[in-house]
Amino acid sequence: MKTSLSVGFTRKLALTHAAVCVLIAACSAPAAPPAAPTASSTAVPSATARIPTPLQLDLIDHWIEVDLEYQRVRLHEGQQVIATYAAATGVPGDPATATTPGVYFVVEMEKGPIENVPGVFVADIVLFDRQNGVGLHSMPMDASGKVLDSRLGQPITAGCVRVENSAAVFEFAKVGMWVYVH
Repeated sequence: MKTSLSVGFTRKLALTHAAVCVLIAACSAPAAPPAAPTASSTAVPSATARIPTPLQLDLIDHWIEVDLEYQRVRLHEGQQVIATYAAATGVPGDPATATTPGVYFVVEMEKGPIENVPGVFVADIVLFDRQNGVGLHSMPMDASGKVLDSRLGQPITAGCVRVENSAAVFEFAKVGMWVYVH
């Protein structure tokens, strides 16, 4: 999934300094107060924006949580969880298949469906880790839309986050929105 998904998304959005900072955690940007996007904002955080800590995320209007232990995706409005969905994340133990914990932001969205491997399609794609081609998306399906694997609640993917109600997550997400994976 990682290789072909990241190739499919590279046509739309070039990496900015801010994206590189978030994705590889190598930023030496000057200190600044947290500059988190709001519900009305679609801008990617600036190069001077600090990555919020998990505790600071409660102060942000809207954000997405991926809980690796409980295999859940939670949609947040500030401190309130407004929706929780079953998920399946990457298989831990191998960097090629693990969903890497960290604080990211949505860098691209595509309704799809797109073919991520021959004969396997996903939709409602919310890309948050461009370096590894990782995002949230629908269950895998064939060209006619028939679900090929509906397993949730366990780490079984190649790094992406398969989510129960991908359409609702896609509707909630905005480019620039924070995503906390833990």
